[in-house]
Amino acid sequence: MMALRMTPAIGARAVVAGAKVRAARGGAPARPSAVRGRAASVSVRAAVDPTVAYAVAQQDLFFAAVVAGECAYQQGNLPADFKGRPEFKDIALPCGILVASFLAIQTDNGVVTPGGLILGAAGCVLAGKMYLDRFDAIDDDGMDWPGPRVFPGTGILFALFALLANVEALPRIMGGV
Repeated sequence: MMALRMTPAIGARAVVAGAKVRAARGGAPARPSAVRGRAASVSVRAAVDPTVAYAVAQQDLFFAAVVAGECAYQQGNLPADFKGRPEFKDIALPCGILVASFLAIQTDNGVVTPGGLILGAAGCVLAGKMYLDRFDAIDDDGMDWPGPRVFPGTGILFALFALLANVEALPRIMGGV
């Protein structure tokens, strides 16, 4: 059994330290020394690349751009009295929160970055609720496929994916998983 030597790092990827030292000295092969009867020392290093938060921040910013772009596209294609037509006043809050999340994550601060991920998750929930309300407001005539519900339906999926990215990155940034 290998002995784990913990170091103050984020994550839990174990690296066999003894084998690397022996290999650097030109000694035994780079594998644990079971022949001598002692366990190789193992140190724990960061398993999560620190750019995880940056990737999620970029996804939040891109999702805000998709929400705003889809709203602008639908403004030009749907009549003003169409049920489920997006309005800029409805997307301002979710898009603003997602952009604020991007900016908070970019600070690279131990307190503000996780707060940015939480803010991004809140923005995704608001955008998802907006898309769900639009999806429910549109009447399905059954003859039009995929119909006008395709944009809000896809938006619900995008909101879910962005929400999961924010939520899954939080414990990795905090040092848990």
